[in-house]
Amino acid sequence: MFPLLALPLLLLFQTAGLEERFTRLMRDLLIFDAHIDTPRYTVDEGYRWADEHSYYETDIPRLKRGRVGAVMFGIYVEPQDYPQSLWLPRALACIDAFHQEAGRNPSDVEVAYTADDVVRIHKGGKTAVMLSLEGGHLILDSLPLLRIYYQLGVRYMTLAHFRTNNWADSATDAAVHNGLSAFGREVVREMNRLGMIVDVSHVSDKTVLDALEVSGSPVIASHSSAKALCDIPRNMSDDILRAIGRKGGVVAINFHAGYLDKGAYEVYIANRESRVREVKEALALHAPNPRRWEIARAVLQRYYQAMPPVGVKRLLEHIHHVAQVAGVDHVGLGSDFDGISGMVPRGMEDVSKYPVLVRGLLELGYSDADVRKIMGENLLRVMRANEAGSQPARRLLPD
Repeated sequence: MFPLLALPLLLLFQTAGLEERFTRLMRDLLIFDAHIDTPRYTVDEGYRWADEHSYYETDIPRLKRGRVGAVMFGIYVEPQDYPQSLWLPRALACIDAFHQEAGRNPSDVEVAYTADDVVRIHKGGKTAVMLSLEGGHLILDSLPLLRIYYQLGVRYMTLAHFRTNNWADSATDAAVHNGLSAFGREVVREMNRLGMIVDVSHVSDKTVLDALEVSGSPVIASHSSAKALCDIPRNMSDDILRAIGRKGGVVAINFHAGYLDKGAYEVYIANRESRVREVKEALALHAPNPRRWEIARAVLQRYYQAMPPVGVKRLLEHIHHVAQVAGVDHVGLGSDFDGISGMVPRGMEDVSKYPVLVRGLLELGYSDADVRKIMGENLLRVMRANEAGSQPARRLLPD
């Protein structure tokens, strides 16, 4: 037994050891976020990545402070908010905005198309930025259009969004296909041939299982959390977590406070109709006002303050749960920053805060190797596996 007086000294040594490990990890750790939704703000508000903002969650100065090595930026056009005639133009506008912003900031970011690109760009001191497509409705039931998205840099696609589409059932809408239709299965096979990762966030359990059955490559859930800790439709049951893990996939944890805590979710959902209405009314009423988006954000912040506070500890609990259930090789980060209406965990308000998770994982007892896996290497492994499973004759990479 240690003498009582020796305990403070022992704790001091343990703290010093953790701090040394933290410092060492932060020198070269790959922090990889699988899902951030910033491009729409560039289209709608002229949001610039180079400027540090006091609102939203992502810009280059904060990416640098957070030591972020790679980001998958989401392109989405919510089917409930846009008519079908605008799905493709809106998606292309957001893709163009992404490439324009990357081109404006070549010393800080670079577009990545492969896992090797991610490693090279990160080692060069920049953030690797990539594209994803959120919602299979955006391919307009066209495999040629899917291939064109791949040429434009899209490296994963979420099979459905908030609504069931013509070939995949959503988790938050009526089940029409009992998972994937025959065409949906062909979409998954074509994604495998391209090397485009299949993303099963937002989709029904049966759609997840169908995708796992059809896909020859590991899949991801790019921004989902654990249903055992927060029982809501958008989260994943332990059975689904294990199924994704068995296929070598990764579940990237969503940071939305309402997806981490059931009490916060209940308030968020109860207020949804009035919140959406007030935001739309504010934007319409102040249409000529250049501050209209600031006014809309103030509405969202008021609703955020009405939610029970959710902190970083709860986020770490979701990460730990998935690591325990599916395995530490099958958990990652998919914050959904800039897509969660400011409903962030306290202490994890933006991309500058990722080191807080590194420290938290160390304090939970994770090894350095496992911290590296969770923070980014697991997602990189899935990228490599999908590239290896593709057919070179069908892969279309930019010149």
